[in-house]
Formats: sequence, structure tokens, C-alpha cells
Amino acid sequence: MKIFNFPSHFFVLFTGKKNYCVVILFIVFTTYSHAQTITLPQAIQVAIQNNYDILISKNEGSIGTLNNTWGNAGALPTINSTVNKSFGSNSIQQELTNGTSIKRDGAAVNNLNAAVLASWRFFDGYKMFATKKRLETLEKIGQTNFTKQVNETIYNTTIAYYTIVQLQQQAIAIQQAILLNEERLKIAYTKFKIGSTAKTDVLQAQVDLNEQQAILVSTENSIANAKINFNTILAKEANSKVIITDTFKINAPIQIETLQQKIAQQNPDVLLASSNLMVLLQTKKEINAQRLPTATLSSNYNFARNKSEAGFTLLNQNYGPTAAIGIAMPIFNGGNIKQQLKVADIHISNQQIAINQIKNDLQAALNTAINNYNNGNTLAVMEQKNLLLIAENNIINMERFKQFSITSIELRQGQLNYTAAKTRLLNAQYQSTIALAQIQLLCGEIQ
Repeated sequence: MKIFNFPSHFFVLFTGKKNYCVVILFIVFTTYSHAQTITLPQAIQVAIQNNYDILISKNEGSIGTLNNTWGNAGALPTINSTVNKSFGSNSIQQELTNGTSIKRDGAAVNNLNAAVLASWRFFDGYKMFATKKRLETLEKIGQTNFTKQVNETIYNTTIAYYTIVQLQQQAIAIQQAILLNEERLKIAYTKFKIGSTAKTDVLQAQVDLNEQQAILVSTENSIANAKINFNTILAKEANSKVIITDTFKINAPIQIETLQQKIAQQNPDVLLASSNLMVLLQTKKEINAQRLPTATLSSNYNFARNKSEAGFTLLNQNYGPTAAIGIAMPIFNGGNIKQQLKVADIHISNQQIAINQIKNDLQAALNTAINNYNNGNTLAVMEQKNLLLIAENNIINMERFKQFSITSIELRQGQLNYTAAKTRLLNAQYQSTIALAQIQLLCGEIQ
């Protein structure tokens, strides 16, 4: 069954002429006929599939996968081929030792050179292995970034969803307050007509009613804006009609003993910082590899053919394979490697400090979220009990007000107490719900 939260003017017009009912029901039907009822799991699923930040993060993660190859690490051989064909026309004049004289104008020259070259640096001071490990870590970083973006999107979706729930529940409470104020105004006006009370009670009741109606209008505007934000996270049209009928649930106690351990093992920020440390360690190994010798195996197959219509050599053609092995030993490069290693050590030290800082900040955030969660649950239980008492008291006060046993001021105070208690209850439930989502986000378990 779908539950609709109609605006306040619906209730006002509904009490008018009967033909108003037809008009209002038609407006409501056309407004909500294209709306979609959505639950939080459904919203999360849509956000994961369509959210722009997630799509971008997924594409960026695929870059690390594509780059993680032995070829990029420099472990595979390279093979190249070259072909060079040239034509020419030369004028030749030669005097040979045997007395032969050659003189020719416009003699054609036709040369062809082709080669296939293969080169493989099969030892580079173990640099290729350090590079491959660094590429694997960069691929892992891309995957972790994607997971982090998914978690943050789920968290943002949860907040946006329950913000709408809170505002809608607040609107219902305001509508209930409006009904109480309307009843109070009706009684005050009746008592004024029979001369048993002053007009000030009527005026004050009307002012209080107008105030609640204005608050309702403001709340409905906040609901509309919250739905725009909600649709944006889901990558939907900003003005898409959505219906949320959910309410706040009672949150069960959480096991705080294992939360700190989960942060160290599952939190994306910790995993990213640790992966970045691994990248720095592999980079240092790559730098250190420059101190070691390298060995390269190379081979090629050459074909050369030179042909001329005149001259001492009319045709020269040769072809065949060759192979070579070369060893290079670095001796002195101006101390650059030593300086680079010192800089790498500083980066590694800073990253280790950053990891400790991240863990410390996350522990502080976790403790704060746990406090907010427990405080919200405690307040929600208290305000639920308090709300029942206030509601019962207001029923009694309304009957006493009808019988002239209490003043309008006393009745008004009871109504204000109800609205305040309802607001505190919703705030406590919202605080507990958001704190729970934050705890799950910090532990890498939000879903």
C-alpha cells in the first residue's frame, strides 16, 4: 500500500464543496501516477549502476589493469623491422689501373636494405621484478579506489534517503499539529461567540495555526530539495518523482570490540595508504637496480642489395643473421642514485607517518560515531516514552479546554510540547541512523 503525504492545502480544500474533492483527487492522481516508490536497497542498486563518480572510478581502475603487464615492466624482448629502398641517377667517370676508362651519364642506381632486429635485456639488476610489483600495486590501488567510491556513494545515498524520511515524518507531525490548532481555533471561536472568552484567544489560536502552516510549507520545500539531491546521487533527472514510504527502524546494539580491527583490515583509506607505501618501496628497488650491471642479448637478420648500371661494382648483395651479447656496468653517474635513494627513504618515512595519522583519525571518527549512535538510541527511547505521555496529556487538555477547566495558553503549551518532542525523537532517530552508516563506512562494511 502506498502512503502519500499530501500538502496542507489538500486538507483545507477537502473540507469545502464536494466538487473540490474531484479536482483535488485528479491533481493528486496526475502528480503521483508517474512517481516511483523506491526503497533504500533499490536506491543503492541504482546509484551503484548509474552514479557518475562510480563510472569514472571504474574506468580509471581499468587503466591500472591494462598497464600491469610484463611488457611495461621491461621484461619482454623487442622486435623491430626496417626496410629502405632508394633509387638514383649518377654520372660516372673512372680511370682504372688496367687502363680501362669508364664514363657514363645518367647511370641508374637501385639499392635495397632490410633488417629484422631483436633485443632482450634479460638482466637489469632485478628492476623488472620491482617494476612489475609496482604495477600490480597500482592496479590494486585502482580497485581499492573503486571500492572506496562505491562505499561513499552508498553512504551518501543512505544519508539522502533518510534525510527525506526525517523531513516527511516531520511534515506528518506538523500536519497533526495543524489539526490540533484547527480544533483549538474552532473551540476558541465558539467560546468567543457565546461570550465565554476574549477575542485574544481566537486571534492567538489563528496566529499559531498560521505559524504551523508556514512551517509545513517550508518543510515541503526542504523535502523537494532533498529529493533533488537524492536524484542527483542516483544520476537521475533532478525533478524525477520519487516516493519514499520508509520510516526509521530500531537499531540493534553493535559489537564495538571488533570495529577497530576491521578499520585496520578493511577501511579503503588505510588500504590505499598501505598500497602507496608498497609503491614507494618498489620504486626504491627500481632506483637501486641502477647500481647493478645489465645484460642484453641482441640478434638481427640483414639483407642488402646495391645495383648500379655503371661503375666498378655493378651488383653487391649480402644477407645473413648476426647475434651479440652485451654487458654494461655502471661506474659513476655523479652520485645521482645515492641522492635518489635518500629522497626515496624520506618519502617512505613520510608515508609511514601518514598511515599512522590516518589510523588515528579513523579511530577518533569511529569513537565519535559510536557515541552519536548510542546517544541517538538512548534519546529515541526516552522521547518515544515522552511522546506517549504528551499525546495522552493533550487529549485530556483538549477535553478540559472544552469544559473551561484550563486556559488557551495551557492548551497551547501542551501542543508545543508535542511538536518539540516529536522533533527531538526524529532528530535522535536520524542521528542514530546516520551514525550507524558512518560506522559501517569506516569499517568498510557499508552495503
